[in-house]
Amino acid sequence: MKLGLIVTTLLAAGLLGSAKTQAQDLREAFKRVNASVVVIHAQQRLTAQNAFGTVEQLGSLGSGLLISEDGKVLTAAHVVQSADKIEAEFLGGERISARVITAAPFADVALLQLERVPPGASVAKLADSNSAEIGEMIFAVGAPYGAKHSLAVGWLSARRTTNNVFENLTALEMFQVDIALYEGNSGGPVFNLKGEVIGLVSHALIKEEGEKGPNFAVTSNVARRLMLEEKRTWMGVEALLINGELAASFNLPQPAGLLVQSVAEGSLGGRLGLHEGKLSILVGEQQMLIGGDVIIEILGQSLRPDPTVFENLQRQLDKLRVGDNLTMKVMRAGRVVELSTRIAD
Repeated sequence: MKLGLIVTTLLAAGLLGSAKTQAQDLREAFKRVNASVVVIHAQQRLTAQNAFGTVEQLGSLGSGLLISEDGKVLTAAHVVQSADKIEAEFLGGERISARVITAAPFADVALLQLERVPPGASVAKLADSNSAEIGEMIFAVGAPYGAKHSLAVGWLSARRTTNNVFENLTALEMFQVDIALYEGNSGGPVFNLKGEVIGLVSHALIKEEGEKGPNFAVTSNVARRLMLEEKRTWMGVEALLINGELAASFNLPQPAGLLVQSVAEGSLGGRLGLHEGKLSILVGEQQMLIGGDVIIEILGQSLRPDPTVFENLQRQLDKLRVGDNLTMKVMRAGRVVELSTRIAD
C-alpha cells in the first residue's frame, strides 16, 4: 500500500512538474514574440446601392506578423486584398502605413511592406511546419474583436492537405487547430512553444445554423513558398466567377466570366480602369455586387469554368515584369471593352 502511494505521488509530482515547465515555456515564448505581432487596420472604399440608399462599407480588422528587419509583414489575404489603405499597429500603439506586395487569395495569405519599422518591434522566425506534430501545445497571438495582443492556447489537431486546390501550382496545406479564435485573429501567427511560427490563422468552419466549427491556419511552409520564394502578381481585385445560367443572364458571349466586386486604389486592377460593382443583390444564397465590369479575357485567354484555365493564367501573370503590358477584355454596359496597362515598379 505504501509503495503504491509512493508511486502515485511520484507520478503526480512528475505530471505537475511537466505542466509547470510547459506553462513557463509558454510565458517565456509569449514574451519573446509579442512585439512581432501587429494589428492590421484595412480600409476599403466600397459604395453600394440598395433599397435603403447608398451604403459605404469601410474598415476590416485582422492580425499580422513582422518577419523581416526591413518591414515585411505576413497577414491574411482576405483582410487586405482589396484595401485602399492599410496600417499595422504595433505593441506600443504606433500605426505604420503599409502596402500589399503580393497576395495569394486561395491560400489566404498576403505579404505587406511597411513604410518603416518602429523602435521596439521584433522579428518572428518562421518554422519548418513539416516538423510540427499533431498533439503538441501551440498558441496564437492576435486581436479577437479588436482585443489587441490576446493570447490563446490550445493544441495542433490535424494536418489537412487538398488534392484539388492549388495556389500558383503549390498544393495548399492547412493545420486544424484547437484554439479559441475569433474575428480579428485572421492573419495572426500560430506559434510552437519555442516561439517559432508554424502557421497563420485563416478561417473557421461555420455550420448552416451559424454554429462555429474548428479553426484552420495555413502552414508556414506554404506561406514562405508563396510569399517569399515565388514572384507573384497582385491584382487588387475581388471578383466572383459566374457561369452557366448566371453568365447567360449577364449576356456574356462565352460560358464564364469574373464579375468584379471591388478594386483597390493604386492596384493593377485600378490602373487598368476596372469598374467595381455598386448594386447589392442576392442571387440564391450568394450576395453580390452588380453594375461593374465582367472580365471575359486576360492576356488573350478567354475565361472558362475550368480550373486549368485559371492555373495557366496565374502562371502567365506571375511572369509579368516591369514594362510588360497587361491586357483584359470586359463586358461593360452590354459591350466589350479592351483595357491595357503597363507593369510599373
